[in-house]
Amino acid sequence: MRIALVAAVAAAFLFAAPTPATVNPARVQVTAKEFFYALSRGSVVAGPAIVELVNYGEDPHDMRIKRVGGTHVYKTPLIQPGTYFDLELKLLPGKYQLWCSIANHRALGMNAVLIVRKK
Repeated sequence: MRIALVAAVAAAFLFAAPTPATVNPARVQVTAKEFFYALSRGSVVAGPAIVELVNYGEDPHDMRIKRVGGTHVYKTPLIQPGTYFDLELKLLPGKYQLWCSIANHRALGMNAVLIVRKK
């Protein structure tokens, strides 16, 4: 009886329908320093993503992200020197502008472009 039960449970696991795989988010790190942004990679695959802003500068910085042609602007809070913030979002294919919105930081060079590719 016990062997039959173990065999039935094992068969259920072997022949069960596969479950959908968990989608790992794309990751990109944005390094902020006076006065530039450096991306750990220039492109990611569309879908869930984590864009991490790390402030290695001496001044507070933030980050704004907007898809070219889009209307929504993703925002991080103000990040103090030596700290970071992980922004979780879902990215559609396209070209994204990233910039620091503090004072004139964008004009001084704190901007970058991220390309999001189709899967």
